Amino acid sequence: MPAARNSLLIFIVLLSIAIGSSTLTRGHEWGDDFASYIMQAQSIVDGRTKEFVEHNAFTISQSSILIGPVAYPWGYPLLLTPAIIFKGIHPLTLKLPGLLSFIGFLICLFLVTRDRLTAPESLLLLSLFAFNPTLIKFLDQILSDIPFLFSIFLGLLLITKLEQERWHYVTLGVVMFFAFFIRTTGIILLASFLIHQAFRFYTYQNERKTILLNSALSVITFGLLWFISAQVFPNGQGTYFEQLKGLTPTIFLTNISGYISLFGIFLGSGPAWTYLFYTLAVFFLIGVWMRRNVDQILIIFCVLYFLAMLFWPEWQGMRFLFPILPIFVYLAFQGIRIVITKLPEKYYMVGERTIYGFWLLIIGVFFLSSSSHAYANLQDNRKINGPFDPFSTDVYNYIRAETPADSVIVFFKPRAMRLFTNRETLMSLDCARLPLGDYVVISKKAENSQVPPDEIDKCGLALKNLFENQRFIIYEVPK
Repeated sequence: MPAARNSLLIFIVLLSIAIGSSTLTRGHEWGDDFASYIMQAQSIVDGRTKEFVEHNAFTISQSSILIGPVAYPWGYPLLLTPAIIFKGIHPLTLKLPGLLSFIGFLICLFLVTRDRLTAPESLLLLSLFAFNPTLIKFLDQILSDIPFLFSIFLGLLLITKLEQERWHYVTLGVVMFFAFFIRTTGIILLASFLIHQAFRFYTYQNERKTILLNSALSVITFGLLWFISAQVFPNGQGTYFEQLKGLTPTIFLTNISGYISLFGIFLGSGPAWTYLFYTLAVFFLIGVWMRRNVDQILIIFCVLYFLAMLFWPEWQGMRFLFPILPIFVYLAFQGIRIVITKLPEKYYMVGERTIYGFWLLIIGVFFLSSSSHAYANLQDNRKINGPFDPFSTDVYNYIRAETPADSVIVFFKPRAMRLFTNRETLMSLDCARLPLGDYVVISKKAENSQVPPDEIDKCGLALKNLFENQRFIIYEVPK
């Protein structure tokens, strides 16, 4: 049975890789978080990290709204540096760290759950995430979410397999730092570990000295790596705390309903999927209660992470849910399993097979959806879209060739503009800030983050039209 399960594991992971790699495009969606990550990676390669922070600080401080931190944590940009060295700004290559991280996540998810579920259940759970359309499509993003997901489950795997050897706790400290180094919310993994250890300290009185020593090893390792990274990389994440000031009771309540609804959307859109989520939520609560001691670390992390999401004022959508979705589904599996065991013996086998058949149906729907998306992408020759398309490239080429190197460009995605033109940039939502720039680039299709195309003439600035194509107009701002 173990050999068959391992063979199926390899097959599922390889099939998921094939589908995931086939969804990768030669472009990227608009949204310029990816540009900041790439510029940070470039600055590491060039040894100009402080220079990056200085330039990006201008973009962040001069834009109409806070569009992000001056610098994201440096872990993900560090993962991108081999791709930058090898191919430069090449979208397909830059997406490979995410694809490899997804493989790592799937393996860690299986290892975390294989001893907690039956063999068929562990493979069914793995397949739900290996072929999920939302996750598969997200592999086309040059963002830190999938590497962060991998780091979290690698850490949870190590915590669930706690051993007495000292090296285990040193390794855990490294992994917890790695999660924090990729995303600031990775600190929740460390907090969850310490709370978990506190419960163990209370429960196992004869092992208190060992628990304290081992916990200290992990914390010291984490702290030492944090200290070293702080000396090597400039800090630019202080603006995260500025964003926290935007939290209001209304936003908090909206976050509760919004993120809860996303659990259902992860499964699929439509009333049937919503009812499925409600059903799973009941089984999830049963699983939490019945497994509160055995799966304590998973429950602690799930609760702490969800609370952190609720207190973050900026809506981040589905990607913020990635680290706790597998835990939600896993505990729902446990709840279903517990309910089935309560059935009369003559109905037990029927109930188990019905559940297996149901999950196979869901996996089949996921597989068909992801496969059809991958096939369409290959048929479309991995289309070049967004900031990498020819219309955008024409704008970058014009700005690099026809504007002074010290020019300031106003654009609705300023970090993307800086990435491709090496000009100072900012984003303006109104006419009043346009004079801060020397040139204004207006997207004819964008509906936000800029002065609308049909209102730009009302700004009263006598803007001079220098360049125009199907997607953009470049204006010179009179001085």
